[in-house]
Amino acid sequence: MPSVYEKIAEQPLASANNMFASRAAATYRNEQLMNLSPVEVVAKLYDVAILGCKKQNLSLAQRALTELIGALNFELEGELSLQLFQLYDYCKKCIRKGNKEEAISLLEELRSAWSEAFNLRPIRNG
Repeated sequence: MPSVYEKIAEQPLASANNMFASRAAATYRNEQLMNLSPVEVVAKLYDVAILGCKKQNLSLAQRALTELIGALNFELEGELSLQLFQLYDYCKKCIRKGNKEEAISLLEELRSAWSEAFNLRPIRNG
């Protein structure tokens, strides 16, 4: 049975290993994101917004919606961009008012339509 001192001596090593694993995972995620097409980035933003609502991370959901709004091209697709802006803005208001289920429902429909339009994999439950 290890002594108290041996247990304490093992802790920094375990922490260093965890820190290395966290950095490696973060690097892997960043590399994955950098290799996504613009269409896949939008799909990922939908996933992040939905997950943020489901996990009660409303700040994350709001940031993902802000990024979706920022990705709109009003010059090229004016009418569609305006309609999407209104939907994203409505989702942000729902989240602020605590109506996350309404936002999730709408975002899942948008994610599904986006996936179908660009032949992406279906939404993952999370």
